[in-house]
Amino acid sequence: MPNFIAFILWLLPASIMAEQLTTANSHWPPWRVLEKDGSLTGIDIDILKGLSRRLELQLVTKGCGWKRCLKYMQVGEGDVMSGLFKTAEREKYMKFIEPPYRRVQNTCFYQKKSQSAEINGYQDLQNITIGVVNKVAYFEPFDSDVSIKKHYAIKDITLFRLLKAQSIDAVIMSCVTGDVQLKLSGLNDEFKHAKYVHRLAHPVYLAVSKQSPLLAREKDVSQALQNMINGGDIKQIMSSYGILEVE
Repeated sequence: MPNFIAFILWLLPASIMAEQLTTANSHWPPWRVLEKDGSLTGIDIDILKGLSRRLELQLVTKGCGWKRCLKYMQVGEGDVMSGLFKTAEREKYMKFIEPPYRRVQNTCFYQKKSQSAEINGYQDLQNITIGVVNKVAYFEPFDSDVSIKKHYAIKDITLFRLLKAQSIDAVIMSCVTGDVQLKLSGLNDEFKHAKYVHRLAHPVYLAVSKQSPLLAREKDVSQALQNMINGGDIKQIMSSYGILEVE
C-alpha cells in the first residue's frame, strides 16, 4: 500500500502536491529580471507574489527564453505567465485572465545615434530591416505586415548587438523595456529612440495554462487580480520601480 500511495503522489502535478503557483517567464526588465541563480524578480513577479498570497499559494519562478516559456504553458509545466497580448494562437492553450493588469503599450524603434535615416512614421519602416524577438506580439498591422523586412532573434540583447554592427537598421521594443535594457547594458550612448513611437491602448494580460490545475480557480484568480487593481496594489508596485504611467 505505501508503494501505491507513493506512485499516486508521483503522478500528481507538483503545483498540487506543494500548493505552488509556477510562473514560466523570460528576462524582460523591468517587468521580469532573470537573476544569476535562475530565479526571477521584477514588477510582474511582485504582482504575482501578491496574487499568490491572495490565493494562498507559494510562488515559484522559472526563467526561460520567450519561445520556451510559451512551450511550457502549452504542456502545463508553467501555471501562469505575465506580460501577454491576447492572440488567437495563444488562446488555444492559455486562458487569459480578466481584467488586464496594464492597458497602455508604448512601442519604440531604436536606431544607432549615427544613423542619418530617420523613422518619422509607420511608412518609414518599409525600406529598412527591423529586429524583432521571435514569437513576441508587438502591434497590428506591424505583426502581420509582410511588406516590412524583419530579422528574428531569440533575445532582445542580440538584436542590439546586430544593430551596433549595422546588420539591421532598427530594433522594435516596449519603450520601458528598451530603455532599461540599454541602461543595464551600458549602451545608452550608442542608440536613440526614433521619432516614431507607436502609442496604443493595448491590454496586457496574465494567462493560465489550460493544462494547469490552476485553471479550475479561474474566477478566484480573476477576483484576486481585480482586488489588486482596485486597491491600488499594482499601481504602487509600478511606482516603486519609477513607472508612473501604467504602460
